[in-house]
Amino acid sequence: MTRRRSPRGPLVACVLGLLALACSGSDGSAERSETDPDLPTSASTDGESPAPSDDDSPIELRLGLVGIESFDPVAVSPASVPQLVLADLLYDTLSVIDDAGAAQPGLATFSANVDLTVWRFEIDPDATFADGSPITSDDVLFSLDRVLAGGRSSLAAVRLDRIADVTPAGAGTVDITLSEPSAVLPELLASPVYGITSRATIERASAGEGLAPNGSGDYTARFDGTDRVTLARRSGGGPEAVLVDLFPDENAALEAFLDGDLDWTTAPPDRLGEAAEFAGSSGLVPFQGGLMLGIDAGVAPLGDAGLRRAIALAIDRQGIVDTVFGPTAQPALGVIPAGVPGGGGEECRGVCGPARDEATPLAAAAFPDGQELPLRLLVDDSESLRGVGSELERQLEGVGIDVELVSLPVPTYEELIATGQQQLFVFGWLGVAR
Repeated sequence: MTRRRSPRGPLVACVLGLLALACSGSDGSAERSETDPDLPTSASTDGESPAPSDDDSPIELRLGLVGIESFDPVAVSPASVPQLVLADLLYDTLSVIDDAGAAQPGLATFSANVDLTVWRFEIDPDATFADGSPITSDDVLFSLDRVLAGGRSSLAAVRLDRIADVTPAGAGTVDITLSEPSAVLPELLASPVYGITSRATIERASAGEGLAPNGSGDYTARFDGTDRVTLARRSGGGPEAVLVDLFPDENAALEAFLDGDLDWTTAPPDRLGEAAEFAGSSGLVPFQGGLMLGIDAGVAPLGDAGLRRAIALAIDRQGIVDTVFGPTAQPALGVIPAGVPGGGGEECRGVCGPARDEATPLAAAAFPDGQELPLRLLVDDSESLRGVGSELERQLEGVGIDVELVSLPVPTYEELIATGQQQLFVFGWLGVAR
């Protein structure tokens, strides 16, 4: 069976650099890392795994997760830490990322042709789902096809837009053909959003059977009521049991953490002080991420290079940080964050604002007869992104570019920015370690 894909063009151009979230270091000073200021920080009791007890009772890890509406990896948002954590526990991926950031075999070993246009994944013959059934090439095809079926309405699918063909080459082998060469396909496929699912289980669930997740990962799942999932280790290392409590919001989860009922949860930015006081600064770990401004150059009038340059020159990164985030963030000086080879330089490279004197005549030249309609700027309805959007609106209008700010619920926002019909939008990326 073969799935063929048409190659898609690039979606966005990024002109706003990364921002960073600060957490308190062990000496109480502010340490900064490239993290989205609106994405939560995780808090753990001491930053370490629970120690075994004297009576050799099973080691348990207690997690508090928010925003879990599905146990299916295809429904996971790439920007949701709790969803990524749970998917990572329940489902394994074809490849994994090691401590050095390189892809290593996960459920499969992998190799590529000389041109890096065809990648072969050979599934571990001992790999099984939680019910004991073997993981086959048909399951891999089924899992990737479900993601790719989302098209431009799915951020997970857009990230795999170079995949042109997925072909089983035997019961345990899959060939992935790309429309363009890529050396990083294994790194991309290591994301929990590409966890391998069982075709038989998903099809039975779609037929109305109430089934517990039949994951490909190290844990089996059991539902204990509506707000507790117990994961029991069936392979690999880690705690023998993971108790997952589901909460309606981050504040409720943090309250349970502060009461000593959890070992780990996410903490909203405005309550980091409480979490640090309870867990100690070493118990807070910021997630690496960032915010960017996307421009779709394929949508009028943004095909005008002068207008795009005016937008870039109008943006005051430091002004956004000062107005919206204060000391919890820092402007990035490029698209490569500090801590990554080639990143963290002292000077911005390329078109860097603010330079209103240069931006204003460029904007005027882009609209010689006056701007007929405002440019639409999309943000999700989180408080910080609305703040970023308002500041961007003010800065762009300051150089003569009329902007309409549109704030949308996250699901609607994610659908719209992947349609290819947006003009300007603020979006984030997030990196989560295992």
